[in-house]
Amino acid sequence: MLALCLVSLAGQAQSKGNIPQMLERAEKALYSSGATIVEFSSTMGDKSGKMGPTEKGMMYLQGDAFRLEMGTLTAVYQGGTLSYYDSSEATFTISRPSADELMLINPLYFLRSRAKGFAPQSLSVTSSQEVVRFTPQQKSNVKHVDATFNQGSGLPSQLIFLAKDGGRLIANIPQIKRRAAYPQSFFTLSADSYPGCEVVDLR
Repeated sequence: MLALCLVSLAGQAQSKGNIPQMLERAEKALYSSGATIVEFSSTMGDKSGKMGPTEKGMMYLQGDAFRLEMGTLTAVYQGGTLSYYDSSEATFTISRPSADELMLINPLYFLRSRAKGFAPQSLSVTSSQEVVRFTPQQKSNVKHVDATFNQGSGLPSQLIFLAKDGGRLIANIPQIKRRAAYPQSFFTLSADSYPGCEVVDLR
């Protein structure tokens, strides 16, 4: 359920575009001072191509920390530790996710490092947008990520993940806003806030 990972196997690279500059603009737009609020919707599909229902959520980015709110799930990440509460199961889970797991939870996180560890390939370029394919350079369950960037703002508007097992996830990002920084407490969760929950510590 913490996922975002998949896409169509299409195509060969077309125009190259200036990918390093575009990634620099995207990183600054998402991770400059203050916080970023990302509204998104995601749809997951299995290896047969059957797509599931669309879920909407909110992501709050601030430096290396983030908070995700989607359906019954509230998750926070800070200092290498992920904590999340699932109200449908009354479980509070703590873990130290791998880089692969982290990207599935927050697919925008890899833009924090300007896609370090990925080989970028421009698939298409127009006056309004550029589509770039990112292929992991190290062992990963993700085959590649296709990201659509707005040429004007440098912000991503769609991310499509293709997993090696054939699963896929399509995340659309209709709105991204900036605001003043949140207090650090916004990016922390405690099991004490959810009386009676089952605590699962995977660290």
